[in-house]
Amino acid sequence: MVSTKRLSRIAIAIKPATLLKFHRAFVKRKYRLLFSNKSPKKPGPIGPNQAIINAIPEMKSRNPLFGYYRIAMQINIAFGINIDKDIVRRILNKHGKTSPSNNGPSWLTFIGHSKDSLWSDDLFRTESIHLKSHWVMLVMDQFTRRIIGFSACPGNLTGMDYCRMFNSIISKANPPTYLSSDNDPLFRFSRWLANLRIIEIEEIKTVPYTPISHPFVERLIGTIR
Repeated sequence: MVSTKRLSRIAIAIKPATLLKFHRAFVKRKYRLLFSNKSPKKPGPIGPNQAIINAIPEMKSRNPLFGYYRIAMQINIAFGINIDKDIVRRILNKHGKTSPSNNGPSWLTFIGHSKDSLWSDDLFRTESIHLKSHWVMLVMDQFTRRIIGFSACPGNLTGMDYCRMFNSIISKANPPTYLSSDNDPLFRFSRWLANLRIIEIEEIKTVPYTPISHPFVERLIGTIR
C-alpha cells in the first residue's frame, strides 16, 4: 500500500521497551473490557465495617492456631454476620501482623535440603503479541535453583495438555523423586495424578494461600513477567 520511496520518509524508529509498554497497555485494556462491570451505576457489595476489620486480626493474635474458616465461624457467632473465609484471608493479609518467629527459611527449603531430589513446578498465563492467552509451565530444581525447562500451550488447559507439557520438559532429564506444586485446581486433573504415578514421582503440596512456601519458583515467575 506504500511505495518504497515513500516508506523511508514515514517510517518511525522505536525502542523495544516502547513496544513492550504498548503490549502491557493492550493486555490491561483486554482484561478491563473482559471483566469490568458493564453497569457502572450498579453499586458493588459492601465490605465489612471497621469493627470487623479490627476484630479479625485481634482474634488471630489471641488464637494463632485458628484458621480462616474457624475465625469466620467465630465472627458469625459473636457478631451475627455471615462472613466468608476468603474475606478473612484478605483482611489478615492486609492488616495482620507477622510474627517475628516466621523469619526463618520456608518449610519447602527445609524439605529441599533434606530430600534427595525435589523439583518445583508452577503455571502462569501470558499474552502473545496478538493478545492470545498462553499457559506456560516452569519447572526448576529446588536445591540448586537450576531451571529444568519451559513449555507453553495456547488457550485453555486440559489434563492431556498438562501432562504433555510436563513430559516434554523432563524428557531430557532424569525425573525427580519429589515434585512440589501449589493448590491450584489445574494440579488436580486425574490424568496429571495418573501421570505422576506412572513416572513414580511423589507430589508435595505447599501451604494454601502462602506464596512464601513456594518462594523460588514464584520469584522466578515474577522476574520473567
